[in-house]
Order: sequence, then structure tokens, then C-alpha cells
Amino acid sequence: MGKELVYVDAAGNQQALDLGLHTYKAAAAAGQTVPQYLATQFPTDAKKHGTAFEQACEQAGIFVKGNKEYGIRPSTMLDVMDPKQEAAAIVKEGVPASRILFPAVILGVIEDKLATDLKTSVAGLERMIAVDDSINGDKFERAVLNFSNPEAARSAPVGQLALPQSMLTITASDVARKIPSWAIGMEISEQALKSTTLDLVGLAVARQAAVESNEKAYGYILSFLNGDSDYGIAALSSISGKVVAASSLDTASSGGTLTQKAWMKWLIRNHGKRTINLVVTDLDGAFAIQNRTGRPVVVGDNGTSARINTNENVVNASWNGDVDIFLTDDVNWPTGTIMGIDTRYGVHRVKSLTAAYSAIEAFALKRSTAMRVDKGELLYRLYDEAFEVLTLT
Repeated sequence: MGKELVYVDAAGNQQALDLGLHTYKAAAAAGQTVPQYLATQFPTDAKKHGTAFEQACEQAGIFVKGNKEYGIRPSTMLDVMDPKQEAAAIVKEGVPASRILFPAVILGVIEDKLATDLKTSVAGLERMIAVDDSINGDKFERAVLNFSNPEAARSAPVGQLALPQSMLTITASDVARKIPSWAIGMEISEQALKSTTLDLVGLAVARQAAVESNEKAYGYILSFLNGDSDYGIAALSSISGKVVAASSLDTASSGGTLTQKAWMKWLIRNHGKRTINLVVTDLDGAFAIQNRTGRPVVVGDNGTSARINTNENVVNASWNGDVDIFLTDDVNWPTGTIMGIDTRYGVHRVKSLTAAYSAIEAFALKRSTAMRVDKGELLYRLYDEAFEVLTLT
């Protein structure tokens, strides 16, 4: 029978480490990864002894990278799944700790791989997210933010014990919706167990996850423009005054051409409600922005000379000095359409942290050689006033 897991706490004392399938549920409820959850529940002197998660992996014989100096080779899938692990560290469920730890280890490796430049479009999407939530479950009631009072009223004198005017009402959507989830499955043959390292598995799964995440990123961004009927979100074009043609701002902007005047007038539209700091457009739209006619250029004049002259400085500028551009090559994106976002209020992402539990349970308890990495999330426009659309045609 294997030995139970222990860890060295912050005071240098050895303590029992409570680890099992329940750890995944508890971490999900806390909105944390398993390593983060163990670090908060079982604090250690990480510099001296490593985190509780790292100590557990060491006792279970799991080494992702290995260490040539100490003769430690990277762990293979066989090291995790070998029945001999029964004699190593175990958890309360009576299964090898390596099987319990494996999903968390692999998810950590995947996150590490995805942190590199494998998901360029996803990194751009991340910049649009204003609020990022994780929930314990797959049912979500979308909050409905009603700003009609701020639009129609202003602050007023308030008498003693009188309530102020309601400037914002927040209600839940009438329908609870299920967060969509999808999975990446992997199955390893007995012949491959000896030669397949954890790092290689993480890289392979991360590569697939990156490709899929890139594709989904374009879908999410298109839904910000066109809405999503499944979640009761209207298209921006159906909101009065939300879409404006460049030619209506400057008659010289026509036929796909954009002028400096039209660009600046669009940026400062509704400036009391938002400041656009990121735009989404296709390559045609990006070229129109970059090559807009009348764009100021430096011609070498000395503006600090003692001539009878002034340099203008707008003291209440309501535009950013720099505007980021997200280039989309989605074939469904309307040609020459520019969607602007104030990313401080633009997008709400909700993630389900419990989608992977059933897959982890099957892998750990049923001694399976197959595993699924599940993910569940949805993204939607949080605040419509954070969005503006400019069309060039």
C-alpha cells in the first residue's frame, strides 16, 4: 500500500496533505486552479521547499522538465499510469497521487505553452475583455444593465431621508442559459506510454487548443458586431445611431476612402460615454485608417521658433493618442467596417470551471488511458455604449 501525501509547511513542519478528486471541485468553487488552491490552503516556504503542489508532484514522481544535474529525467505517461504507482504516494480515494495530479499538471503545461505566441488572435481578444468571471457550474443568468435613467435624468436636490433618483437598474435575464463547452480528447496506446513525455503531451494539446481558440476568437468578435440571438443580444446595426457612414461625417469620405476629418469626428462621437481605444476591422479598413487623407504629418517645421505664431493644444481631448487595431480575416466580416470599442466597459467573459471534473474523475478512478480537456465559456457585449461602428461604403 502506498504512503499518504505530506508537505512541509511554512514553519518547516511536516503535515498531511489533503488531496483528491474533491480538490478539483473545491478549486473550481474558489475560482482557482488546483496549484493556486493548494497554495492558499496549505501555505509553504515556496523558495525553500516548493509549493504544496510542487511537493506533491515530487512525491508522486511527476517531473515535467526533469533535471540533468540531479539525473532526473522528464516523466513519461507510463510513469503516471504504471500500476507500480500503487506503491507510491496515494490519496484518500486509494488511487495513485500521480493520476490525481496528472490533469492539473497537464493543464498547467498547456497554459504555459499557450502563454507563448501560439494564440495571437486570442491575445487580441483578451484586450477587449472588461470583466472576467468564473462560475461554479454551467448555467448563467446574464445581467441586464439598464442605463435609461442616466440618459433621461440628471442629479437633483435630495430632501432629508429622501432616496436619490435611480441612475442604474440591474436585473437578471429571464432565461438561464447554458455555457457552451467543448473538449479536446487524447488517448495513448500502451506502446507510446514509455516514450511520450508530459511536456510533449502538453505541447500537442496546447497546439490544438491554440488553433481552436483562434477560430473561436473570430467568432466571438463577429458576435459583438452582429449580436447573438441565443443570448438575446441584438446586432449593433439595430441600435439607433450606433452605425454611421464615413461620408455622413465628411462628404470627401466616399468609395472606401477615409479622411482625417471623418476619422476624428467618429472618434469623438458620444465622447461623454466612451473613449475608443481599440478598433476591429479587416485589412481594407486598416489601410483606410493608415492612409486617410489629410492626416497630419511632420514636415520639419520648427514650431518652437520666436515667430508670431501659436501651436494648438486641445485641453479636453476625448480621443486616445494611440488606437490599437485588431485585424480580422474572418470571411464573414463586412468589408470596410470598423468597430470601435472602449475596452474598459466592452466585453464580459464567463467561464465554467467545473466542465472538466467528470473527465478527471473517469481518468483517475477508472484507470483510463484516455482523457478529455474540457473548456466552457461565453463572451458577450457588456455595455453597448462602449461600441461604435464606422462604415466606409
